[in-house]
Amino acid sequence: MYTAKREWNMQAIHNLVEECVQDALLGEVYTTPKPGLVDLMDTGAHSDMDYHTFEQSTQAITPYVSQMFDMGVEWSQSPEQLFEAIRPVGIQAEQAMLAATNGVNTHKGILFTMGILCASAGYCLQRQGTIHVGTILSTSREMTEQCLRRELQQMKEREPYTHGEILYRVYGEEGIRGQAQRGFPIIRQVAYPVMKQLSAAMRYPVRRYKQNAVNLHVLLAVMGELTDTNVLSRSNPRQAAWLRNEARHILQLGGVQTTEGWNELLRCNEQCIRRNISPGGAADILAATLFLFLLEQRMGSCRALSGSDRCRQKHVHAAALKDRI
Repeated sequence: MYTAKREWNMQAIHNLVEECVQDALLGEVYTTPKPGLVDLMDTGAHSDMDYHTFEQSTQAITPYVSQMFDMGVEWSQSPEQLFEAIRPVGIQAEQAMLAATNGVNTHKGILFTMGILCASAGYCLQRQGTIHVGTILSTSREMTEQCLRRELQQMKEREPYTHGEILYRVYGEEGIRGQAQRGFPIIRQVAYPVMKQLSAAMRYPVRRYKQNAVNLHVLLAVMGELTDTNVLSRSNPRQAAWLRNEARHILQLGGVQTTEGWNELLRCNEQCIRRNISPGGAADILAATLFLFLLEQRMGSCRALSGSDRCRQKHVHAAALKDRI
């Protein structure tokens, strides 16, 4: 948990948040190898994008996502009203993404999640003077619960016209809306605890985890628990169950820390490409978890720096991760 000093330079904090957003988005795409997903090794099950596309998209949407943090800091009304206020900014971000990628949808899902989390983080900082992941997730639930419950009810009563709405009608899967209105339990209960535990292990010489390995382990843990609507939209429940079991199996083999786990991960990627399935929902959760982890850690490392822009210190940036893979 990071506790802010009231005299802190908010421009410095804005810059740090923007840096965390960018590094989380790039950190996800640079994590390699990922089953069926775009990374530094291949384009997974996608033929219309590569990691350069994600770099262009990240540059385009980061200012909008960090703007939602600023809105949270300045917000004086209810959390639910904050959610309604940031949604037009999310639409603007989506338009900027499509313009930057010539119409390719790289980040639409994560825009929804990251926007909520950024606005919630700013709101928590302003109200409580703290950056604490658990509080951010709880506030995210307050922001979205009633509104998204109404939306899900309306989706039952009208003809579906998006992939998410079709899946909700056919399978009853609430997707990211269900995660958001519950305060992202997949992050609270799975992704964030795994990231904290393994990131702590990076500090020890025995069984040292590098950031890429940490990210892959978090991704696999999420894939093993999440009903990924991105997978469902490309296949069916049987294929989605297969991928969950594959992720669990890789972790049982020791994950990427063992030769067996690594080789199974590579085979899983080949199978995902052959079956044309891509766990984009799990990738979005990895990016969101990276953002929360970086935000809490970097705010804490700047604790003694008030009234200046010295928050932008030397961090392990996503670009450095790219160079090491």
